[in-house]
Amino acid sequence: MTIFNLLIILISNILINTFIIFFSKRLDLFITDHLHEGPQRFHENPTPRIGGFGIFVALSVGLLLYNPKFWIYIIVSLPVFLSGFIEDLTRSLHPKMRLILMSVGATAAFFILDVKITKVDVPLIDPILSISLISFLFTVFALVGLSNAINIIDGFNGLASGVSIMILLAITYVANNVGDFLVRDLSIMTIFALLGFFILNFPFGKIFLGDGGAYFIGFWIGVLVVLLVKNNPSVSPWFALAVNFYPVYDVLFSIYRRKFIQEKSAFDPDALHLHTIIYRIFISRKFNIQNKVLQNSLTSIFLWILNLFAVVPAVVFYSNTLYLVVVCFIFAVIYNLTYKKLIHTKARPFLK
Repeated sequence: MTIFNLLIILISNILINTFIIFFSKRLDLFITDHLHEGPQRFHENPTPRIGGFGIFVALSVGLLLYNPKFWIYIIVSLPVFLSGFIEDLTRSLHPKMRLILMSVGATAAFFILDVKITKVDVPLIDPILSISLISFLFTVFALVGLSNAINIIDGFNGLASGVSIMILLAITYVANNVGDFLVRDLSIMTIFALLGFFILNFPFGKIFLGDGGAYFIGFWIGVLVVLLVKNNPSVSPWFALAVNFYPVYDVLFSIYRRKFIQEKSAFDPDALHLHTIIYRIFISRKFNIQNKVLQNSLTSIFLWILNLFAVVPAVVFYSNTLYLVVVCFIFAVIYNLTYKKLIHTKARPFLK
């Protein structure tokens, strides 16, 4: 990997997404906001939501420059990207079809790229994961789950992309530390692909990641961290969870909240995620900022800080399973207390 390679990734992404932004006022294909109304929408001006296209193309170019044989990585991840990209453009792809496409990508990763979860450092579970079928099902579940987790937190300018960059920096550091230069290089290329989007998305939200970008980045992070753990025994399987714990726990908490507290479908979208509560209750009321775009972006900064409480300890203790379990537990406590404090003191009207 060379600086030239990374610059190509960065510049190509900026050019593609700048083109989309520039022509979005002339081509209705680029603006599909009217198809995506819902409780999780927090912007006022019509904005292109296909920023993931630039990321996918830029990273694909980088992979081919790095090693022409890496076209297989592009093919494997294509179904995952398309599962969201088609939805971004049409809002007509059935959730089951999206799940099928993501599962196809995860299946291809398992069999073609040898992306396999074979242990989790839990005595009663590890023997079960040694069974190929169980390992396959769990790996597909994990990759699809992480793809959706990154998509769930994609609600504010720079939130999903910023969190993803932080996670990828952690993976890069650990991979370099244990001598896994392939995962290190792939992670760095992904960071540069995201940076090209990030500078156009944060803080002014000129273009959005979209489902295609969020699914693709979540999937790609999952592939990299599973390969890192599988190929390097010194890296605890719990590192893969701890470094991704903010988006993963956000999904788990949301499912629990909807199903058992609100007694609703666990999969119905709503505006009660932690990032939305922070935006509506904390940022809007505590900061004297009239510009809603800046309020939007300030919310992301607070969530980046929260994410550090998982990412930094995950890097420090990447080889120690016990400490990583404690890290996950402490983060869950911090998340729950923050959410409970906001809900019980400020946000009662939003529970209706």
